[in-house]
Amino acid sequence: MKVYADDTFYKDKYLLGRKPVISASFNFYARSASKIMNSLTFGRIDKLNDLTEDIKMCCCEIAERCYTNEKENKAAGGKTSEKIGTYSATFSDKALSDTDISAADAYRIINKWLSETGLLYRGI
Repeated sequence: MKVYADDTFYKDKYLLGRKPVISASFNFYARSASKIMNSLTFGRIDKLNDLTEDIKMCCCEIAERCYTNEKENKAAGGKTSEKIGTYSATFSDKALSDTDISAADAYRIINKWLSETGLLYRGI
């Protein structure tokens, strides 16, 4: 499987001089993002010879979301909800990776960058 963006693209093209959200290990999160993107585009991106800038931008945004999701999960200690009156707490299923993001988040980002590319077409 291809990784759709690299650290250089992330810092030079995506961020345009902003401070990086992912300061180290961008390639790790880009790999997770690429896997999510490949799944939601039915494997079409891996079949392309050249990756467009929109594909790379999408990869960067999803990688950042994976990174922030991991940080939020670690800060919450796996807790997804808490109720104080007659105390109740719900914890996330740790069978899922800390970098996993919701399908709604992933699709929203992918739709933002790739909606006009034909990569999201569900037909034959």
